[in-house]
Amino acid sequence: MPATAPPMIDQQRLRALASPLVTHHRLHAPDWDRHAPLLEGSMRMIQPQPGMHVRLADVRDRYDLISEAELPPGIRLALVLSGQARVRFGHHSLTLGPKTAGNTAMQGVMVSLQKATAFQRLGQANGHERTLTITLTPEWLRHHLATPTTEWDCQGVLGQHLALVTWTPSPAVQALAQRLFTHATEPGAGLELSERLMAEGCALLLIGEALSAGCASASKELGSSCLREDRRLYRLREMIDNGEADELTQDALATRLGMSSSSLQRQFRASFGISLGRYLRERRLRMSRQALSERGISIELAAALAGYTSAANFATAFKRQFGISPSACRR
Repeated sequence: MPATAPPMIDQQRLRALASPLVTHHRLHAPDWDRHAPLLEGSMRMIQPQPGMHVRLADVRDRYDLISEAELPPGIRLALVLSGQARVRFGHHSLTLGPKTAGNTAMQGVMVSLQKATAFQRLGQANGHERTLTITLTPEWLRHHLATPTTEWDCQGVLGQHLALVTWTPSPAVQALAQRLFTHATEPGAGLELSERLMAEGCALLLIGEALSAGCASASKELGSSCLREDRRLYRLREMIDNGEADELTQDALATRLGMSSSSLQRQFRASFGISLGRYLRERRLRMSRQALSERGISIELAAALAGYTSAANFATAFKRQFGISPSACRR
């Protein structure tokens, strides 16, 4: 029996698969006549959760193909299970693939995109890659990674544009990823729910491993410098909590700690998940509540104690913070 011809992917199919995730998609191949298929193999997209996209590409390039696009903000993870992928994110040029003799390629990569970013894939004729790519939108990140007082782009290893994490995923995750690629070739593999659940589990495991690798790398790089900053920040919080900082402005606090005001604001929020200004306001509101309930001071004096010049604004902030009005607290 003659061998079955491999499936082909033309430019229309390639653009359709890329359109939900990129803009300004362009394809360049010097020897391509624009009618022939660009790739051999399979490529499909799965959306396990809103804002999470998993792309499975098991392809061989038929030409020296350069794919260019603009990636929107979010997080991209890529895991190359076999072959190699040459890509560029902004100023990063990466060769991804399993490590073999004479090959030091990185197998897994996670990159943070805080703004729209230029992307390239550099394919070589007859080059093969089996790659799982995960795209996480800002909406998904805000829902799953942010705390009530922080946005996703303030989270540790994800905090800088083009922040990069590379790691070798665990054998268990690699095996699960391989299973996703073989799933579609099995009898009855058209069950969308089964595939979606497998993709969701694999994606969440990869995200967890990438974040762990990023945190470990950041801790190693910061070292004693990070510990020194932590001591100063915890000393500052102690000053605020015991009232030592009540009469000091934020600029004065920064000067006392030997830091710039912007650095203090940034590091305080990164360490405690709340802005310095809000922490100070909440401390002063707690003071005013104690004075109202224990000493029965006037609403105007309590407002001044909390740093408010308007009793109405003070009452609004007080009720938002404690769920009770200042007058009720005073009674």
